[in-house]
Amino acid sequence: MIIIKEYERLISLFSLVDESKKELVDTLIYQAAFMKVELDKLQGQIRKYGAVQISTKGSQRQTEAAKYYTKLVNSYGTVIKTLNTILGTQVDDGDDAFDEFLKRAAE
Repeated sequence: MIIIKEYERLISLFSLVDESKKELVDTLIYQAAFMKVELDKLQGQIRKYGAVQISTKGSQRQTEAAKYYTKLVNSYGTVIKTLNTILGTQVDDGDDAFDEFLKRAAE
C-alpha cells in the first residue's frame, strides 16, 4: 500500500507528459516508488541498529542493511535523474527567481 501511494505521487508529477512517454516510463516510476519505500525501511534499520558492526576483536564492518542502502540509493538516484530528465523536457514552469538573477547578472 505504501508503494502504491508513492507510485501515485510520482505519476502525478507526470500529468503534463505526453501519454506515450508516460507509458514508456510507467515501470520505471513504479521501480522508483519501490526503491523509495525500501530505502525508508533500510534507514529505519540503520537508525535502530547502526551502519557499522564491531566484532569481538574490535574490527568494524558495514552492516548488510548499510551495504544494501548504499547500492539502492545509487540506483534510486539514477532512476530519479532519468525520470527528471523526461519530466524536465516536458514541463516549462517559466523563469524562477534564480533564472531572473542569472539574466540580470549576464547583462
